[in-house]
Amino acid sequence: MSKLEKIRKYVEKGKADKLIAITHEKDKEIRIAAIEGLGDLIGSEKALNTLVAMLDDQDADIRRAVVHALGKSEGSYVETQLQYCLSHEKNETVLETARESLTKVKNKR
Repeated sequence: MSKLEKIRKYVEKGKADKLIAITHEKDKEIRIAAIEGLGDLIGSEKALNTLVAMLDDQDADIRRAVVHALGKSEGSYVETQLQYCLSHEKNETVLETARESLTKVKNKR
């Protein structure tokens, strides 16, 4: 079974801890898939905290995946994190995704 298949199974079974471990892989595609999976499990406090911590990742593609995943959530905490990202992020692709995610989160009120 490939890592991507494992990620899909972990999402189906709600195994946030397994996905969190995969976010530390070296392979960017695998990391992004795990981040997207955590976005599907955003109701988990561990998933949310892991995603927020990853907003400082060195890789802009990872940060973009994180802000996209955060857009699946709701609440003032997530809004605050996305607003912080908008005020500190320099990569335009990440900024655009953060703006879209913030709009989605605000529309869930």
